[in-house]
Amino acid sequence: MARLVNEGKSVTLPLRGYSMRPYLEDQRDKGLLVKPKEPLKVGDVILAEIEPQRYALHRIVKIEGEDITMYGDGNFSPEHIKRADVLAIATGFYRKGSKKLDSVDTIYYKVYWRAWVALRPVRRYLLIMWRLYHYPQETIKTIIHKICK
Repeated sequence: MARLVNEGKSVTLPLRGYSMRPYLEDQRDKGLLVKPKEPLKVGDVILAEIEPQRYALHRIVKIEGEDITMYGDGNFSPEHIKRADVLAIATGFYRKGSKKLDSVDTIYYKVYWRAWVALRPVRRYLLIMWRLYHYPQETIKTIIHKICK
């Protein structure tokens, strides 16, 4: 994938994991990734190598020189990387089985990510409510497991 992106090709990547919930879902959605052509900015969703052979597709929340802080929309703790760790940037997503690309340039998407980042202090509670609505059994088991630890 990294080789194709570096050659200037776009790559559609099936998404794995739950870190970008509620917007993106494990094994349901796909991201369209390209080589970053312009300076990275807060709000960009990037694919980065966060540890050797461990990758994450998360949103940039802070940039200071060569240091980047990124969060998954469904995560509560950040990852800290260097610009050199960025492999690709998402230009859009194929969501909910759709063949139509949801571009990151739409007003809807820009409002979504800005609101979601601003809600970080209360996001934990919003995600619990979202999970209870969409996945009640899974969420109840997770809460019980954390309480009993």
